[in-house]
Amino acid sequence: MNNLRPTTTIDFFGMYLAHDACMRDLIRLSAAVAENRLAEPAVRIGWATFRRQLDRHHSTEDAALWPLVRAAATDPADLAILEDMETEHEGIEELLAKVESAISGSTGGPGLRSDVDALAAALDTHFTHEEQMALPLIDRTVGGPGWAAFGAEMRKRNGLRAVTEYLPWALDDAPADAQAKMLGFLPTPIRFLYRYVLEPGYLRRRRGWL
Repeated sequence: MNNLRPTTTIDFFGMYLAHDACMRDLIRLSAAVAENRLAEPAVRIGWATFRRQLDRHHSTEDAALWPLVRAAATDPADLAILEDMETEHEGIEELLAKVESAISGSTGGPGLRSDVDALAAALDTHFTHEEQMALPLIDRTVGGPGWAAFGAEMRKRNGLRAVTEYLPWALDDAPADAQAKMLGFLPTPIRFLYRYVLEPGYLRRRRGWL
């Protein structure tokens, strides 16, 4: 993952946190494949959580973020960036389907390891491209109000249940300062819910994945 993230007026902290969590999970999946642990319940749960989070991330971008930016963009080069984002999402979906098919059948071997590596490389390339090009585009077109509107739409579309899964998933293995920043956004009751219910439950079900 490229850590040379651009300077923007919008704080894309939540986006970066999700990107890092996705890459972390693919490292874990690669280890599980190498160790022939695909049939373990914790690995299945970890993979399923990754799939849900990535699907929500990309599908909401496609439905609610890129159209918003497209409506505000006029430069052909900017519109090309948006086309790239959607094309990259489609390619990633194809790789996800290949990995999902193998995991569902509990098959492993060199083929799956190669597919996981290809998925990780594609996702890493996409995230870097998005961070370097698409996020600055968001910043200079729709700005803070547009980004806030997208956030509201994401919460509306995904609902409270998705948020309660997102929190422990995104903060799992995140640096201490990132955890403190995220928890600082939350009201006290939600922080207590996270510490005493959400995080313990998340960790308990994924002990062989973490």
